[in-house]
Amino acid sequence: MWWSGAGILAVIFPAVTVAVGYQLGGYPGVPCGFLVAGIATWFVGRRVNRTDDPKIYHNEHRLYSIPMQYWAFLWAFFALTQTVLGLLGEAGWQQE
Repeated sequence: MWWSGAGILAVIFPAVTVAVGYQLGGYPGVPCGFLVAGIATWFVGRRVNRTDDPKIYHNEHRLYSIPMQYWAFLWAFFALTQTVLGLLGEAGWQQE
């Protein structure tokens, strides 16, 4: 299986938030959706991977062997690139 524990949420969060962001705001909602997904993945991943000792993480909730909370960096990167692409598109840098 390609996920363990609640690691599947690292895929569900961006799928839902990007779809909702696009429905609410069109293309500008996509980077917002990725940003919200990154925040949710970070906090939920850290919470579910924590043990009774808050300084120790077991990282049992994974997606493709990567602990869930670290997928937040990928979603933040996607938010940044989608923002830059949107700004370049508004500036006339579209491919024809």
